[in-house]
Amino acid sequence: MTLIAITGGRVLTMDEQRRILDRGTVLVEDDRIAAVGPDREIDVPAGAEVLDARGRIVMPGLVNAHTHGTQSLLRAGGNQDRDLLDWMFNDLYPGLAAYTLSDVRVGLELFCLEALRAGITTVVLNDHVHPFDPLPAVDTAVEVLGRTGIRAVYARMFTDAVRPASPGFLDSVRAREPDVRPASVLRDTDAILADLDAIYREHDNSYGGRVRVCASPSTASTTSLRALAFARDRARAHGGIWALHLSETPGDRPVGEMSAVRYLDSHRLLDSRLLLGHCVHVDAADIRMIRRAGASISTQPVSNGVLGSGIAPVPAFLQAGVTVGIGTDDANCNDACDVLADLKTLGVLQRGTHHDPGAVTAEELIEIATIGGAHAVGMGGDIGRLAPGFKADVVLLDARQPHLTPASSLPAVLVWQASGRDVRTVIVDGRVVVRDGVVDWLDAEAEADLLASATERAAAIAVRAGIATTRPWESRAFRP
Repeated sequence: MTLIAITGGRVLTMDEQRRILDRGTVLVEDDRIAAVGPDREIDVPAGAEVLDARGRIVMPGLVNAHTHGTQSLLRAGGNQDRDLLDWMFNDLYPGLAAYTLSDVRVGLELFCLEALRAGITTVVLNDHVHPFDPLPAVDTAVEVLGRTGIRAVYARMFTDAVRPASPGFLDSVRAREPDVRPASVLRDTDAILADLDAIYREHDNSYGGRVRVCASPSTASTTSLRALAFARDRARAHGGIWALHLSETPGDRPVGEMSAVRYLDSHRLLDSRLLLGHCVHVDAADIRMIRRAGASISTQPVSNGVLGSGIAPVPAFLQAGVTVGIGTDDANCNDACDVLADLKTLGVLQRGTHHDPGAVTAEELIEIATIGGAHAVGMGGDIGRLAPGFKADVVLLDARQPHLTPASSLPAVLVWQASGRDVRTVIVDGRVVVRDGVVDWLDAEAEADLLASATERAAAIAVRAGIATTRPWESRAFRP
């Protein structure tokens, strides 16, 4: 038995009572939390490793409910100032098509390093790499997730349908960047479904159950009904979730003027295992259907803002009783993986657009990143809380810093003052994966090599894809 005692910290439990302990102890036995309480009430067993948390904030691991991490090698380049489709077809897809398998490994290692250091212990990794030879890329990605220690749902994305008007429209989108090598993610339905079954057989519940698998159809507009039903049915059969990008832009309408939510509801595809990403352009009727079905939503405030897609009506989701999580989305349209920082963005956007300083409270934002995300990814009984019986996913932040002082209200401190850069120690499944800012799978020399390799590979990918990564200075101010 492995015992860890985290003592003396200020503990945000996120338990049923939302207790905050000024000087608390969290006792870990193997991969589970054994006890949580004030220091004076918890006996530390002989032989336990003691983590001194004095001056630290101790909280549940953060859940990144919607992300695309492999794309980290495409950021800070050709993705600037583009709307969703321009970004997808003139940067994302051409860039991913230029990846090698070793690029997949390095890109995802970089993502996991950044995510774990930011206190993210669980991710739903939507992956669209190597659409025409996916299984080796999937094997590579799952190996990285397993080795680095992060908890993950590997969500395999796919596209098997196009709307009648799409080819001509996409030709016009691609015409903006004639030097970029075009790429498509469209595949045959039978091949996609066969691959998904193989991925489930090989990788679901791997690494001691820490890595799950799910189907992730791209959108309702670009996926056949047969494939959507397959994704739903496999989630039910395997006791997991399925994921779907939905209403990120007004154009996500599979049939005529019918909303994507109404379309899914009409075909009995909305269900309690469905995790919907974005939901920016939904109305009150859509929200009622989502709530009635028990589906969950992950909101991506930064990427939706970067791409100019809009702002999701998160207060309406919460008011309706919909489960809400948060995601950092693509590494090359957020350009960072920091859930704590994105919580502040989410709160500021909602308060500003609604002209209401109480549109989303700090407490609600913390819930979105912990217990909300946990339920959204189908793990509400295992993660998101520091409570006996829950998985030992724990984050320690250094509170002894000017920007975190004073710290009267812990939810307010975490939402409005903190960021992932304040994280010092991270435990996932009882394993200390980050200790004093250093991951356990990478020493200093190996990390320097990883960063150098990522930089070189990013440049080579851009050349192969024909993507320009620099441009003349763009500004309308301070002109001579």
